[in-house]
Amino acid sequence: MILTLKTPLEQLIGKLLKGEVTALSEKRLYLYVENLTNGDKGKLRQALKDIDDMVAKWKDGYFISVYEERVIAFNRSKLAITPQELDDIYHEENYLLKSGKIALLVDYLYESIAKYGFINEHHQDAVESACFYHDMEFLRKEWECLVLAPIMSLRDIVCSMLGMGCDTPKSESQTSSRPLKRIEDYPEIFDLGTCCELTGYAKDTIYKWTRTKEIPCHRSGTNGRKLKFKRDEIVEWLTARKQETKDEFIKRKESELASRYIYNNL
Repeated sequence: MILTLKTPLEQLIGKLLKGEVTALSEKRLYLYVENLTNGDKGKLRQALKDIDDMVAKWKDGYFISVYEERVIAFNRSKLAITPQELDDIYHEENYLLKSGKIALLVDYLYESIAKYGFINEHHQDAVESACFYHDMEFLRKEWECLVLAPIMSLRDIVCSMLGMGCDTPKSESQTSSRPLKRIEDYPEIFDLGTCCELTGYAKDTIYKWTRTKEIPCHRSGTNGRKLKFKRDEIVEWLTARKQETKDEFIKRKESELASRYIYNNL
């Protein structure tokens, strides 16, 4: 579908969510919004509400399926769950499917992301690693980001015409009043998110290094899909990369953490 200036907003959003709209430049989107609302503040506010409502409805239309994974884990005696609990999961997911919701599985998310196209080879590597480790949350976020990108661009244009910011919700790190962290405040064993916070590297970078064994890590959970990191090993690894003594590294890292905290709370 090619966007025309007379395309109803609901139809446009629906096509965007299905990836059926092509040739969407920012200029084209601006002209579309201008034609849709004539710059009228009331119409712009209604358009913003409609966009948010349709995105929320779309997000409510799917769920992460866990039944198949838990059956496999149960059969391999790697999950403490009863047959009755498995049946309950099956019936719950079957009910959601019958109600019209989409079950998000690893293969579905990978194929959907691949359809939109990987940003670069590192992005592809991160997605493939997430598939291997069954990191459904990472895959879901990547998929949502790709699907919603043109809709968020449309939303930003509406906000700019209203004279508003994009009012993106602040992350926990931006709103938290937690005390400054020191290296010793980190748990001895932590997950991928904490590893990213401590090292300052992005999630896809850490994923890549776990696959190439460039960073010390440990696997746990079903089929070893969950990544765990030991604080002391990561500190030693970072120290070696920076060619610093351990004390120098800790002093520098705590200074960075303090600066990050101050910046996020300005």
